Amino acid sequence: MCSVGSDSSWNYQWYKDRNDNVVSKSVRHTITGDTLTISRAAESDQGQYWCQGEIQSRSISSIISDPVTITLNALPVASVSVSPQGLLYSGDTVSLQCVIPGYTDWTYRWFRDNQHLPSQTSKAIDITIHNTQTGQTGQYRCEGTKTDQPQRSQPSDDVTISVTALPKATLTVDPNPVFPGETVTLTCSVGSDSIWSYQWYKDRNYNVVSQSDRHTITGDTLTISRAAESDQGLYWCQGEIQSRSISSIISDSVTITLNALPRASVSISPQFVLYPGDTVTLQCDISDYTDWTYHWFIDNQLLPSPTRKTITISLPDKAGQYQCVGRRRGRPQMSYLSFSLPIIITALPKATLTVEPNPVFPGETVTLTCSVGSDSSWNYQWYKDRNYNVVSQSVRHSITGDTLTISRAAESDQGFYWCQGEIQSRSISSIISDPVTITLNGE
Repeated sequence: MCSVGSDSSWNYQWYKDRNDNVVSKSVRHTITGDTLTISRAAESDQGQYWCQGEIQSRSISSIISDPVTITLNALPVASVSVSPQGLLYSGDTVSLQCVIPGYTDWTYRWFRDNQHLPSQTSKAIDITIHNTQTGQTGQYRCEGTKTDQPQRSQPSDDVTISVTALPKATLTVDPNPVFPGETVTLTCSVGSDSIWSYQWYKDRNYNVVSQSDRHTITGDTLTISRAAESDQGLYWCQGEIQSRSISSIISDSVTITLNALPRASVSISPQFVLYPGDTVTLQCDISDYTDWTYHWFIDNQLLPSPTRKTITISLPDKAGQYQCVGRRRGRPQMSYLSFSLPIIITALPKATLTVEPNPVFPGETVTLTCSVGSDSSWNYQWYKDRNYNVVSQSVRHSITGDTLTISRAAESDQGFYWCQGEIQSRSISSIISDPVTITLNGE
C-alpha cells in the first residue's frame, strides 16, 4: 500500500529491484488504487519494492518512497513417519503420523494414491492390513493447513506402504540322529529380522515345548541336554512378533531320531573253572566305531590306570564283578556300560584215589584211579610211601591219564599211595588225596 498524504487525487506507480523497473499487472499482481496485491507469493516475488504517487493530469510526481524488501520464508515441510519400522506383514496395523516442524494448530489433510481422504484430519492415522493383502497397498502423503501464518505447509513426500507375505520358519537340528546323553541344538529362523521370538512344538503342532532342566530356550535356539529316548519325535517351530500379534507360517517338521549307543561286553580268556593262582585276561569288545579308550570297573569302582582293551588279573586277589565302557573323541563319544562279568574263584578240589583190587595177590594187576571232579584238563601225579616220592613209569608201572597200573604185583608194591591233580599250563595243583594202603596177600 502506498500513500502520499490525504489527497485522493494521487495515482500510484510500483517498482521492483530497480526504481525504474515498473511492476505491471499480471495474473498474480493486481493494482487497485493505492494497493498492489501479490497473490500466491513465490520466490520470484522476493526483492526490493518502491512506490511513487502521480497526479497525471498535472504531471506531478511525489518523491519516491524508501525501498521495502519483501522476504519469502519457506513453508514448513510435512513428513510422514511410519510405525512399526521395517517389514510389514499381513495382519499388521500401521500407524502413520504427519510431522510438521514449527508452528502449531494444524489441520491435517491426508492423501492416498493422490486421492484426498476427507475423513482423515488427525495428525496420526492407523491402517489395518488385511490378512489377504500383500504387495503395495498405497502411497500416502500429508500436508497441514491453519488459519494464521503460515496458512499451509509443503506436502510431504509419498510414503509407500508395502506388505510382505508372511515368511515360513525354517528349522534345523544338529546333530541328528543323536546319541543318548548328547546335546541337541534346534535353530529356528524367519529371515534376518531380529524382532521375531520363537515357539516350539513337539509331536503335535499345538503341543508346546516348555523350558525344563534339559530343555533351554534362548532366542532362536532350543537346546536339549542329555538327550533321552523321550526326546525322539517330530518338532516344529514358528516365529512370533508378540507386540503386533503376527505369526510366521509354521516350519516343516523335523524328526529327531535317537540312535542306540554301541554296547560294550566283557569276554574272558581262557574260559574254565577258576582256581586260586590262576591268571586270566579280560577283553572289552565294542561293536562299531574305532579309536576307543577303555575304562574298567570292579564292583562298580573305576580302575584308575587301565585304559586298554585287555587287562590281565591274578586270582584270588582281583576277583569281583567286572565291567567296561568305551569313550572316544568322535560321535558317539561313549558306549553303554557292559553287563557285569563275575570272576568267581572255586576252591582247589581234593583228589580222590581208588585202588582195585585191594588187597592184591602176587602177580595180579592193580589199577589206581585218581579223580579231580569232571574237568578233563587235569593231569595226575602219583606218590608212594611219602607224598614227595614220585612214582615213575617203569616196566611194571604204567601211567595213562588218570590211571596208574601196576602189573605182576610184588611185595615191593605194598605201601601208602597218594595222587594229586595238576593243570601244568596254569601251574595249578589240587589238594593231595588221602593215602590208600595197598596190601599184598600171601599165596
